[in-house]
Parts: sequence; structure tokens; C-alpha cells
Amino acid sequence: MSGGQMRCPIVFRGPNGAAARVGAQHSQNYGPWYAAVPGLIVIAPYDAADAKGLLKAAIRSEDPEVFLENELVYGRSFDVPQLDDFVLPIGKARIVRPGTSVTIVTYSIGVGMALEAAETLKAEGIDAEIVDLRTLRPLDKATVLESLSRTNRMVVAEEGFPVCSIASEIIAIAMEEGFDHLDAPVLRVCDEDVPLPYAANLEKLALITPAKIVEAVRKVCYR
Repeated sequence: MSGGQMRCPIVFRGPNGAAARVGAQHSQNYGPWYAAVPGLIVIAPYDAADAKGLLKAAIRSEDPEVFLENELVYGRSFDVPQLDDFVLPIGKARIVRPGTSVTIVTYSIGVGMALEAAETLKAEGIDAEIVDLRTLRPLDKATVLESLSRTNRMVVAEEGFPVCSIASEIIAIAMEEGFDHLDAPVLRVCDEDVPLPYAANLEKLALITPAKIVEAVRKVCYR
């Protein structure tokens, strides 16, 4: 609102995404909500190294930041670079796994699911490239489009609702700016469009899984 004349160096940090059997009240992915706000920086890392490097960058930024950590990933262990000052650039996606057959765009806990799906697909002769967005706003369109230009197929995997999602935005970018590279429609894999159930059996059916990512990749690869 001030045109940059006033700064707001603050970081709001907290858990995000579906937890384990806590019902619809505590299983929301707020990434798309916050990413809809112009001027607000939204970060959603997957592993510990990204969480450390991006949190330090967020704290040092002069802008307001929302830092979203998936609650279920808290219990996982990752390697962290042993550097005195490990900081990562905000707004830059990373290629987690290079590939040639299809691009899987994802973030947060979806990265782990995409990696698991890629191992299944590898056995079928499908070489998946995985792009971890890391930052939801600003969105790294260049890395997404560069990957699409190499693979010509894309699936977006997001642990969250499909309507008005980050997946929707990625699909729009692919259609508007990468259409000539597409050899198949872009598909998205999200949670079911329902309030997340409390019951374990229903919750399992509603959430994104590696198997659902595999199924979508098979479709865009016409398998």
C-alpha cells in the first residue's frame, strides 16, 4: 500500500496441511489462501535443509512472510549442510530429481510422495523430473516452464483442495506460457474436494497418495 516507502519485516511461521486424523478443523492447506495476497511472500519447504535456508532468508527479508511447515514432515529426518551461514534464495524452485519423460510439480509433503511415485514409474520406463516449488509466492515460473520444455508432459501434485489451488495456477501457467511444449493435457493430483474426514479409512481415501500420482503420470504418458 505504501509503494515500498514502509517495510514490514515479519515472519509468521506454523504447521500446515493435513495432519493425522484431526478432522476438517485442523487439516487445511493454507498455502493457496495466503498466496492469493499481492505482496505477501509464502514459503512451503519440504526437507530440513530448505526449511533452514529459507527460514533464515525470510527472517532477513524486509517483507512480510508466511512460512508453512507440513506437520507430518516434522517427524522425518533429513541432512542439513554444515555451513556457518546457509541461506537459500526466496522465489527459486529446485529440481529434486532430473528426468526426461514427465514433469511432476509439487511442494511440501508432496515432494516425498512424488519421489516415491518416481521410483514406481522408473520400473515402468517412465523417467519423472520432480520440481519442488519451495516458494508459493513469488512462484518460480521459469523453472517450471524450462522443465516442461524438456519433458513435454506435466502433472501437479498438491496436498490440498483442488479448487482455487496452487495446482490450478501451475496449470494456467503451463497453458498460457508453455502450450507449445505440451504433448498431453496437464493433470493435477490433489485431496478430494471434501472437508477432510476424521475416520481413518475415509481420511485415507480423501488424501493424495503416491499411487494417485503414478496413475496421473500414466495418463499423460498414455500408458
